[in-house]
Amino acid sequence: MDKKTQNIDRTTDDGLCTSCGICVAVCPVSCICFKRRNETYLPIIDYDKCIQCGKCLRTCPGYLYTYDTKREKKLVCFSVQAKDKKLLKHASSGGVVTAMVRKLLRDGQYHTAFLVLDYDYENQLETKPVCEEDILYRTQQSRYLPVSQEKAVRFILENSDKKVIFVGTGCAVHGLCNALKEAGRSRENILILGLFCDQTMTYSIYEYLKRLKPWNSPVKALHFRDKRAGGWPGNIRMEFQNGMYVHLSANERMMVKEFCKQKRCLYCMDKLNVEADLSVGDNYTEKNDSAEGSSSLIIRTASGQKAWKYCQEEFFMFRAEYQNIASSQHLEKKFENQWMNNLVFAEAHSGRQVEYGVPYDLEPFGTADDKAGSSNRERLKKQLRKQCLGESRSYGRIRWYRTMKLARMKLGGLLIVLHLRRKS
Repeated sequence: MDKKTQNIDRTTDDGLCTSCGICVAVCPVSCICFKRRNETYLPIIDYDKCIQCGKCLRTCPGYLYTYDTKREKKLVCFSVQAKDKKLLKHASSGGVVTAMVRKLLRDGQYHTAFLVLDYDYENQLETKPVCEEDILYRTQQSRYLPVSQEKAVRFILENSDKKVIFVGTGCAVHGLCNALKEAGRSRENILILGLFCDQTMTYSIYEYLKRLKPWNSPVKALHFRDKRAGGWPGNIRMEFQNGMYVHLSANERMMVKEFCKQKRCLYCMDKLNVEADLSVGDNYTEKNDSAEGSSSLIIRTASGQKAWKYCQEEFFMFRAEYQNIASSQHLEKKFENQWMNNLVFAEAHSGRQVEYGVPYDLEPFGTADDKAGSSNRERLKKQLRKQCLGESRSYGRIRWYRTMKLARMKLGGLLIVLHLRRKS
Protein backbone atom coordinates (compact mmCIF):
# COMPACT_ATOMS: atom_id res chain seq x y z
CA MET A 1 0.00 0.00 0.00
CA ASP A 2 1.27 3.48 -0.86
CA LYS A 3 2.54 5.20 2.30
CA LYS A 4 0.99 8.48 1.18
CA THR A 5 -2.53 7.07 1.44
CA GLN A 6 -2.05 6.67 5.20
CA ASN A 7 -0.66 10.07 6.17
CA ILE A 8 -0.98 13.81 5.63
CA ASP A 9 0.64 13.63 2.19
CA ARG A 10 -2.73 12.38 0.96
CA THR A 11 -4.28 15.68 1.97
CA THR A 12 -1.49 17.70 0.38
CA ASP A 13 -1.57 15.77 -2.89
CA ASP A 14 -5.33 16.32 -3.19
CA GLY A 15 -4.96 20.06 -2.57
CA LEU A 16 -6.96 19.95 0.67
CA CYS A 17 -4.41 21.26 3.20
CA THR A 18 -5.57 24.21 5.33
CA SER A 19 -2.08 24.93 6.75
CA CYS A 20 -3.47 24.62 10.28
CA GLY A 21 -0.37 22.80 11.57
CA ILE A 22 -2.38 20.41 13.75
CA CYS A 23 -0.76 17.38 12.12
CA VAL A 24 2.58 18.53 13.58
CA ALA A 25 1.06 18.76 17.04
CA VAL A 26 -0.33 15.20 17.04
CA CYS A 27 2.62 13.42 15.41
CA PRO A 28 4.13 11.08 18.06
CA VAL A 29 7.59 11.00 16.46
CA SER A 30 7.90 14.66 15.32
CA CYS A 31 8.44 13.75 11.68
CA ILE A 32 6.36 16.60 10.16
CA CYS A 33 7.38 20.20 9.50
CA PHE A 34 5.88 22.96 7.39
CA LYS A 35 7.61 24.66 4.48
CA ARG A 36 6.39 27.34 2.11
CA ARG A 37 5.48 26.02 -1.33
CA ASN A 38 3.24 27.60 -3.97
CA GLU A 39 2.65 30.58 -1.67
CA THR A 40 1.30 28.52 1.19
CA TYR A 41 2.78 26.46 4.01
CA LEU A 42 2.44 22.72 3.46
CA PRO A 43 3.53 19.72 5.55
CA ILE A 44 6.72 17.82 4.73
CA ILE A 45 7.16 14.29 6.13
CA ASP A 46 10.49 12.75 7.10
CA TYR A 47 9.82 9.17 6.04
CA ASP A 48 12.92 7.96 7.87
CA LYS A 49 11.10 8.82 11.12
CA CYS A 50 7.45 8.22 10.09
CA ILE A 51 5.89 5.13 11.74
CA GLN A 52 2.72 5.17 9.60
CA CYS A 53 0.41 5.58 12.60
CA GLY A 54 -2.06 7.66 10.58
CA LYS A 55 -2.78 10.18 13.36
CA CYS A 56 -1.95 13.14 11.13
CA LEU A 57 -4.52 12.08 8.53
CA ARG A 58 -7.22 11.20 11.07
CA THR A 59 -6.99 14.65 12.67
CA CYS A 60 -6.65 16.64 9.43
CA PRO A 61 -9.63 19.01 8.97
CA GLY A 62 -8.90 19.36 5.25
CA TYR A 63 -9.34 15.65 4.77
CA LEU A 64 -11.87 14.78 7.46
CA TYR A 65 -14.67 16.92 8.84
CA THR A 66 -18.41 16.78 9.40
CA TYR A 67 -21.05 19.45 8.99
CA ASP A 68 -24.30 19.10 10.89
CA THR A 69 -26.93 21.54 9.61
CA LYS A 70 -29.21 20.63 12.51
CA ARG A 71 -26.94 22.64 14.80
CA GLU A 72 -28.00 25.82 13.02
CA LYS A 73 -31.48 25.79 14.57
CA LYS A 74 -32.79 27.50 17.72
CA LEU A 75 -29.58 29.38 18.45
CA VAL A 76 -29.31 32.41 20.74
CA CYS A 77 -27.82 35.35 18.83
CA PHE A 78 -26.82 38.95 19.57
CA SER A 79 -25.41 42.04 17.93
CA VAL A 80 -22.66 43.26 20.26
CA GLN A 81 -20.06 45.98 20.65
CA ALA A 82 -17.31 46.34 23.25
CA LYS A 83 -17.80 49.23 25.67
CA ASP A 84 -14.05 49.88 25.88
CA LYS A 85 -13.44 52.58 23.24
CA LYS A 86 -9.69 51.95 22.96
CA LEU A 87 -10.24 48.25 22.38
CA LEU A 88 -13.06 48.94 19.93
CA LYS A 89 -10.94 51.38 17.92
CA HIS A 90 -8.32 48.74 17.15
CA ALA A 91 -10.76 45.86 16.55
CA SER A 92 -11.84 44.72 13.07
CA SER A 93 -15.48 44.94 14.12
CA GLY A 94 -17.04 44.86 17.60
CA GLY A 95 -14.07 43.70 19.67
CA VAL A 96 -15.83 40.58 21.00
CA VAL A 97 -12.87 38.19 21.08
CA THR A 98 -10.40 40.57 22.69
CA ALA A 99 -12.85 41.87 25.29
CA MET A 100 -13.95 38.35 26.28
CA VAL A 101 -10.39 37.02 26.45
CA ARG A 102 -9.31 39.97 28.57
CA LYS A 103 -12.18 39.53 31.02
CA LEU A 104 -11.78 35.75 31.33
CA LEU A 105 -7.99 35.90 31.77
CA ARG A 106 -8.05 38.88 34.12
CA ASP A 107 -10.51 37.16 36.45
CA GLY A 108 -8.72 33.82 36.34
CA GLN A 109 -11.55 31.98 34.61
CA TYR A 110 -9.05 30.63 32.06
CA HIS A 111 -5.29 30.17 32.27
CA THR A 112 -4.28 31.19 28.75
CA ALA A 113 -5.54 32.03 25.28
CA PHE A 114 -3.88 31.23 21.98
CA LEU A 115 -3.88 34.21 19.61
CA VAL A 116 -1.88 35.65 16.70
CA LEU A 117 0.57 38.36 17.76
CA ASP A 118 2.05 39.35 14.40
CA TYR A 119 1.18 41.36 11.29
CA ASP A 120 4.35 40.29 9.47
CA TYR A 121 3.66 37.77 6.71
CA GLU A 122 7.25 37.05 5.74
CA ASN A 123 7.01 33.95 7.93
CA GLN A 124 4.22 31.54 8.80
CA LEU A 125 1.56 33.05 11.04
CA GLU A 126 0.95 31.09 14.23
CA THR A 127 -1.00 31.36 17.46
CA LYS A 128 0.98 31.84 20.66
CA PRO A 129 -0.01 31.69 24.34
CA VAL A 130 -1.26 34.99 25.73
CA CYS A 131 -1.66 35.45 29.47
CA GLU A 132 -0.92 39.14 29.93
CA GLU A 133 -3.45 41.85 29.20
CA ASP A 134 -0.92 44.40 27.92
CA ILE A 135 -0.20 42.46 24.71
CA LEU A 136 -3.83 41.76 23.80
CA TYR A 137 -4.01 44.82 21.56
CA ARG A 138 -1.33 43.23 19.34
CA THR A 139 -3.68 40.31 18.67
CA GLN A 140 -6.54 42.35 17.21
CA GLN A 141 -7.75 42.58 13.60
CA SER A 142 -8.29 39.98 10.89
CA ARG A 143 -5.32 38.18 9.32
CA TYR A 144 -7.11 36.51 6.36
CA LEU A 145 -4.21 34.10 5.86
CA PRO A 146 -3.76 30.54 7.20
CA VAL A 147 -2.68 30.38 10.82
CA SER A 148 -0.80 27.50 12.39
CA GLN A 149 -2.50 26.15 15.52
CA GLU A 150 0.34 23.71 16.28
CA LYS A 151 1.33 25.27 19.61
CA ALA A 152 -2.27 25.64 20.76
CA VAL A 153 -3.24 22.03 20.05
CA ARG A 154 0.00 20.65 21.49
CA PHE A 155 -0.51 22.65 24.69
CA ILE A 156 -4.13 21.50 25.01
CA LEU A 157 -3.22 17.85 24.51
CA GLU A 158 -0.34 18.00 27.01
CA ASN A 159 -2.13 20.06 29.70
CA SER A 160 -5.58 18.61 30.31
CA ASP A 161 -5.81 20.46 33.65
CA LYS A 162 -5.33 23.91 32.10
CA LYS A 163 -8.31 26.01 31.03
CA VAL A 164 -7.60 27.29 27.53
CA ILE A 165 -9.30 29.70 25.14
CA PHE A 166 -8.92 28.54 21.53
CA VAL A 167 -9.64 31.04 18.73
CA GLY A 168 -9.80 29.99 15.09
CA THR A 169 -11.67 29.61 11.82
CA GLY A 170 -13.93 26.64 11.10
CA CYS A 171 -11.19 24.39 9.70
CA ALA A 172 -8.96 24.95 12.76
CA VAL A 173 -11.88 24.21 15.08
CA HIS A 174 -12.68 20.99 13.20
CA GLY A 175 -9.01 20.03 13.46
CA LEU A 176 -8.97 20.62 17.22
CA CYS A 177 -12.12 18.52 17.64
CA ASN A 178 -10.52 15.73 15.59
CA ALA A 179 -7.37 15.87 17.71
CA LEU A 180 -9.36 15.69 20.95
CA LYS A 181 -11.34 12.72 19.64
CA GLU A 182 -8.14 10.96 18.58
CA ALA A 183 -6.70 11.49 22.09
CA GLY A 184 -9.92 10.36 23.81
CA ARG A 185 -10.37 13.81 25.35
CA SER A 186 -13.49 15.87 25.93
CA ARG A 187 -13.80 19.61 25.35
CA GLU A 188 -13.92 20.27 29.08
CA ASN A 189 -11.63 23.16 30.09
CA ILE A 190 -11.57 24.48 26.49
CA LEU A 191 -13.56 27.49 25.31
CA ILE A 192 -13.71 27.65 21.52
CA LEU A 193 -14.28 31.11 20.03
CA GLY A 194 -14.99 30.45 16.36
CA LEU A 195 -14.50 33.12 13.70
CA PHE A 196 -16.81 33.52 10.71
CA CYS A 197 -14.76 32.82 7.59
CA ASP A 198 -15.47 33.33 3.90
CA GLN A 199 -12.36 31.74 2.41
CA THR A 200 -8.77 32.15 3.58
CA MET A 201 -6.14 33.48 1.20
CA THR A 202 -2.64 32.23 0.53
CA TYR A 203 0.52 34.29 1.00
CA SER A 204 0.28 35.28 -2.66
CA ILE A 205 -2.00 38.16 -1.60
CA TYR A 206 0.82 39.52 0.56
CA GLU A 207 3.31 39.20 -2.29
CA TYR A 208 0.82 40.85 -4.65
CA LEU A 209 0.31 43.88 -2.39
CA LYS A 210 4.05 44.25 -1.86
CA ARG A 211 4.48 44.48 -5.64
CA LEU A 212 1.38 46.57 -6.35
CA LYS A 213 3.49 49.73 -6.47
CA PRO A 214 7.22 50.51 -6.18
CA TRP A 215 7.19 51.20 -2.43
CA ASN A 216 10.26 53.04 -1.14
CA SER A 217 10.77 50.84 1.90
CA PRO A 218 10.26 47.17 2.89
CA VAL A 219 6.90 46.30 4.43
CA LYS A 220 6.96 46.14 8.25
CA ALA A 221 3.32 45.22 8.88
CA LEU A 222 0.16 44.62 6.86
CA HIS A 223 -3.34 45.13 8.22
CA PHE A 224 -5.98 43.77 5.85
CA ARG A 225 -8.75 45.64 7.66
CA ASP A 226 -7.97 48.71 9.72
CA LYS A 227 -10.46 51.34 10.89
CA ARG A 228 -7.74 54.00 10.68
CA ALA A 229 -8.03 53.48 6.93
CA GLY A 230 -11.56 54.79 6.36
CA GLY A 231 -13.55 53.57 9.38
CA TRP A 232 -15.49 50.31 9.69
CA PRO A 233 -15.41 47.85 7.95
CA GLY A 234 -11.89 49.07 7.28
CA ASN A 235 -9.42 49.22 4.42
CA ILE A 236 -5.86 48.01 3.96
CA ARG A 237 -3.07 49.66 5.93
CA MET A 238 0.55 48.96 4.97
CA GLU A 239 3.31 50.10 7.34
CA PHE A 240 6.93 50.36 6.21
CA GLN A 241 10.24 50.07 7.98
CA ASN A 242 11.02 53.75 7.35
CA GLY A 243 8.02 54.72 9.52
CA MET A 244 5.73 55.64 6.65
CA TYR A 245 2.36 54.02 5.87
CA VAL A 246 -0.25 53.94 3.11
CA HIS A 247 -3.95 53.14 3.06
CA LEU A 248 -5.37 51.10 0.19
CA SER A 249 -8.99 50.36 -0.63
CA ALA A 250 -10.29 46.98 0.50
CA ASN A 251 -11.17 46.50 -3.17
CA GLU A 252 -7.49 45.83 -3.83
CA ARG A 253 -7.90 42.66 -1.77
CA MET A 254 -11.38 41.77 -2.98
CA MET A 255 -10.53 42.24 -6.66
CA VAL A 256 -7.81 39.57 -6.58
CA LYS A 257 -9.27 37.29 -3.91
CA GLU A 258 -10.17 34.53 -6.36
CA PHE A 259 -6.51 34.27 -7.43
CA CYS A 260 -5.25 33.99 -3.86
CA LYS A 261 -7.73 31.79 -2.01
CA GLN A 262 -6.86 28.38 -0.60
CA LYS A 263 -8.10 25.45 -2.68
CA ARG A 264 -9.66 23.77 0.36
CA CYS A 265 -11.91 26.79 0.85
CA LEU A 266 -13.71 25.96 -2.39
CA TYR A 267 -15.38 23.00 -0.67
CA CYS A 268 -15.96 24.42 2.82
CA MET A 269 -19.52 24.42 4.16
CA ASP A 270 -18.75 25.94 7.54
CA LYS A 271 -18.67 29.72 7.17
CA LEU A 272 -20.33 30.30 10.56
CA ASN A 273 -18.18 27.85 12.56
CA VAL A 274 -20.77 25.34 13.77
CA GLU A 275 -18.45 23.41 16.12
CA ALA A 276 -17.49 26.47 18.21
CA ASP A 277 -18.90 27.36 21.61
CA LEU A 278 -19.37 30.94 20.42
CA SER A 279 -19.23 32.04 16.78
CA VAL A 280 -18.25 35.64 16.00
CA GLY A 281 -18.14 37.78 12.86
CA ASP A 282 -18.97 41.17 11.38
CA ASN A 283 -22.48 42.47 11.91
CA TYR A 284 -23.75 43.09 8.38
CA THR A 285 -27.43 42.71 9.31
CA GLU A 286 -27.97 46.50 9.23
CA LYS A 287 -29.65 46.16 12.64
CA ASN A 288 -27.98 47.66 15.70
CA ASP A 289 -24.82 48.17 13.67
CA SER A 290 -22.41 51.04 14.21
CA ALA A 291 -19.95 53.22 12.33
CA GLU A 292 -17.38 52.12 14.93
CA GLY A 293 -18.04 48.47 14.11
CA SER A 294 -20.14 45.78 15.75
CA SER A 295 -20.21 41.99 15.74
CA SER A 296 -22.73 39.23 15.24
CA LEU A 297 -22.51 36.61 18.00
CA ILE A 298 -23.98 33.09 17.93
CA ILE A 299 -24.11 31.13 21.20
CA ARG A 300 -23.94 27.41 20.38
CA THR A 301 -23.17 25.47 23.57
CA ALA A 302 -23.69 25.54 27.34
CA SER A 303 -19.99 26.43 27.76
CA GLY A 304 -20.44 29.32 25.38
CA GLN A 305 -23.54 30.51 27.22
CA LYS A 306 -21.71 30.39 30.56
CA ALA A 307 -18.72 32.37 29.23
CA TRP A 308 -20.97 34.94 27.57
CA LYS A 309 -23.04 35.42 30.71
CA TYR A 310 -19.86 36.06 32.66
CA CYS A 311 -18.58 38.64 30.12
CA GLN A 312 -21.73 40.32 28.85
CA GLU A 313 -21.36 43.41 31.03
CA GLU A 314 -18.34 44.32 28.88
CA PHE A 315 -20.61 44.89 25.86
CA PHE A 316 -23.54 46.77 24.45
CA MET A 317 -25.82 43.93 23.30
CA PHE A 318 -29.03 43.50 21.31
CA ARG A 319 -30.94 40.33 20.48
CA ALA A 320 -30.56 39.19 16.88
CA GLU A 321 -32.08 36.50 14.67
CA TYR A 322 -29.97 33.70 13.28
CA GLN A 323 -31.64 33.92 9.87
CA ASN A 324 -30.72 37.61 9.60
CA ILE A 325 -27.10 36.79 10.41
CA ALA A 326 -27.03 33.95 7.87
CA SER A 327 -28.55 36.19 5.19
CA SER A 328 -26.12 39.02 5.93
CA GLN A 329 -23.22 36.59 5.52
CA HIS A 330 -24.60 35.56 2.08
CA LEU A 331 -24.99 31.89 2.95
CA GLU A 332 -27.70 31.54 0.34
CA LYS A 333 -25.43 32.97 -2.35
CA LYS A 334 -22.59 30.72 -1.28
CA PHE A 335 -24.82 27.68 -1.41
CA GLU A 336 -26.29 28.70 -4.76
CA ASN A 337 -22.84 29.11 -6.33
CA GLN A 338 -20.99 26.23 -4.68
CA TRP A 339 -23.64 24.01 -3.12
CA MET A 340 -23.16 21.01 -5.39
CA ASN A 341 -19.38 20.89 -5.21
CA ASN A 342 -19.28 21.65 -1.49
CA LEU A 343 -22.02 19.21 -0.54
CA VAL A 344 -20.43 16.43 -2.56
CA PHE A 345 -17.20 16.84 -0.63
CA ALA A 346 -18.92 17.24 2.74
CA GLU A 347 -20.88 14.03 2.26
CA ALA A 348 -17.83 12.15 1.00
CA HIS A 349 -15.62 13.37 3.84
CA SER A 350 -14.32 9.88 4.68
CA GLY A 351 -11.78 10.41 1.92
CA ARG A 352 -11.80 9.65 -1.78
CA GLN A 353 -9.46 10.69 -4.52
CA VAL A 354 -10.05 14.13 -5.91
CA GLU A 355 -10.14 15.19 -9.55
CA TYR A 356 -10.32 18.97 -10.06
CA GLY A 357 -11.34 19.18 -6.43
CA VAL A 358 -14.51 17.13 -6.88
CA PRO A 359 -14.53 13.58 -5.45
CA TYR A 360 -15.43 11.26 -8.29
CA ASP A 361 -15.99 8.02 -6.35
CA LEU A 362 -19.20 9.05 -4.62
CA GLU A 363 -21.16 5.88 -3.89
CA PRO A 364 -23.71 5.88 -2.39
CA PHE A 365 -24.01 9.58 -3.16
CA GLY A 366 -23.89 9.31 -6.94
CA THR A 367 -21.22 10.28 -9.46
CA ALA A 368 -19.55 13.66 -9.81
CA ASP A 369 -21.60 14.23 -12.97
CA ASP A 370 -24.82 13.54 -11.04
CA LYS A 371 -23.91 15.77 -8.12
CA ALA A 372 -21.74 18.56 -9.44
CA GLY A 373 -22.97 18.90 -13.01
CA SER A 374 -20.80 19.80 -15.99
CA SER A 375 -21.25 23.58 -15.59
CA ASN A 376 -20.12 23.49 -11.96
CA ARG A 377 -17.12 21.35 -12.81
CA GLU A 378 -16.09 23.69 -15.60
CA ARG A 379 -16.46 26.67 -13.28
CA LEU A 380 -14.32 24.91 -10.69
CA LYS A 381 -11.61 24.18 -13.27
CA LYS A 382 -11.62 27.87 -14.24
CA GLN A 383 -11.24 28.86 -10.59
CA LEU A 384 -8.33 26.45 -10.09
CA ARG A 385 -6.60 27.90 -13.16
CA LYS A 386 -6.86 31.35 -11.63
CA GLN A 387 -5.41 30.09 -8.37
CA CYS A 388 -2.43 28.74 -10.28
CA LEU A 389 -1.68 32.31 -11.37
CA GLY A 390 -1.45 33.34 -7.72
CA GLU A 391 0.69 30.33 -6.82
CA SER A 392 3.10 31.06 -9.69
CA ARG A 393 3.27 34.79 -8.87
CA SER A 394 1.88 35.74 -12.28
CA TYR A 395 1.01 39.18 -10.97
CA GLY A 396 1.09 40.79 -14.39
CA ARG A 397 -1.81 38.62 -15.56
CA ILE A 398 -3.63 39.11 -12.26
CA ARG A 399 -3.38 42.90 -12.67
CA TRP A 400 -4.74 42.54 -16.20
CA TYR A 401 -7.77 40.63 -14.87
CA ARG A 402 -8.18 43.28 -12.18
CA THR A 403 -8.02 46.12 -14.73
CA MET A 404 -10.59 44.45 -16.96
CA LYS A 405 -12.89 43.84 -13.99
CA LEU A 406 -12.68 47.49 -12.98
CA ALA A 407 -13.43 48.54 -16.55
CA ARG A 408 -16.51 46.29 -16.68
CA MET A 409 -17.73 47.70 -13.37
CA LYS A 410 -17.31 51.30 -14.56
CA LEU A 411 -19.00 50.51 -17.88
CA GLY A 412 -21.88 48.85 -16.05
CA GLY A 413 -22.31 51.90 -13.83
CA LEU A 414 -22.25 54.22 -16.85
CA LEU A 415 -24.91 52.16 -18.63
CA ILE A 416 -27.15 52.33 -15.56
CA VAL A 417 -26.77 56.12 -15.39
CA LEU A 418 -27.60 56.45 -19.09
CA HIS A 419 -30.63 54.19 -18.69
CA LEU A 420 -31.95 56.26 -15.78
CA ARG A 421 -31.48 59.48 -17.70
CA ARG A 422 -33.46 58.11 -20.63
CA LYS A 423 -36.30 57.08 -18.35
CA SER A 424 -36.39 60.52 -16.73
